[in-house]
Amino acid sequence: MPTRATPLRPEPCGQTWKRGLLVVDDDPAVCRTICTIADRTGWAAMAAARFSDAETLLGSENFDCLITDLTVDGTPVAGFLRALAEICYTAPVLLIGAGNRAHRFAAADFAWGLGLNTCYPIGKPIVAAGLSGRLARIGDRLQRGIVGCCFADCHWRKAIEAPDAIRA
Repeated sequence: MPTRATPLRPEPCGQTWKRGLLVVDDDPAVCRTICTIADRTGWAAMAAARFSDAETLLGSENFDCLITDLTVDGTPVAGFLRALAEICYTAPVLLIGAGNRAHRFAAADFAWGLGLNTCYPIGKPIVAAGLSGRLARIGDRLQRGIVGCCFADCHWRKAIEAPDAIRA
């Protein structure tokens, strides 16, 4: 015997949408890790394994932030950063990479010089608490209407011996 259905009573949701995040890295494990951390921080992450894939996604999707490795599939990030500058990409760009800190800083300075909103770079291996905190700060800045990222006024950048990663 059929029973009468209860009336639909939708539960209000505190967050109606998530900010979009594009992750560009050729290492699937790194992409999964970053996407998981981003999801837990309130971002909807999408991954691209090559710069060309990322450029295609940028042409069809709206992203509020971009995280990219310094080298993807053997290709340095400089050409991709130039492509971002050519399309006047205004969302924050967070660079990640293994190796020495000076190389990450040089890439961030290059991106900043192209007019990109570059964040303080993060070293690999990625510390979950550090990336989570960084994404939360970027999201908070965007929520407050601050379009640019924190590279120019970042308290990490201003510190004489800025930490390479935030540790919990």
